[in-house]
Amino acid sequence: MTGSGGSFWQRLFGHREPEPPESPPEKPAPTEPAPGSGERKKGKREERSARPKRAHPEILTTINIHSFLKEHPRVVVDVWAPWCVPCRQVSPVVEYLAGEMAPDVYFGKINADHEQSLVRKWEVRSIPTLLFFRDGELVKREVGVQSVDQLRRRIQRTLRS
Repeated sequence: MTGSGGSFWQRLFGHREPEPPESPPEKPAPTEPAPGSGERKKGKREERSARPKRAHPEILTTINIHSFLKEHPRVVVDVWAPWCVPCRQVSPVVEYLAGEMAPDVYFGKINADHEQSLVRKWEVRSIPTLLFFRDGELVKREVGVQSVDQLRRRIQRTLRS
């Protein structure tokens, strides 16, 4: 039976975006310019564009993986699939650490259903799998769900410069 509701696994488990594990600390409210200083108050659009951008994992494919690994000396790659429930638990952890650890460590994501040649190349047997690369070489792999603190420590130990 094929319907417009997605794959069997997507319909079975449903699709929802996981909550991030922790929220980043809030920034203090901007101060008002002193009256008569000649400065004008920034509008909301200007405030949004002035904020630092959080890093997000790069979507990696057979087309861009080699240049990504060559360009970045320390990389963590999340191998996942949309129907994988544990993958949906790992995803917000990876998203959070991508923002926290940039630009020292870069993060990527490989969809195992779409990039089967990469899955075969790195012999990924189960998902979620995290692949750790240093200077383009695979140095370690981790399988399964981990907390933010556990994964942060493993990344720091494995990819220290």
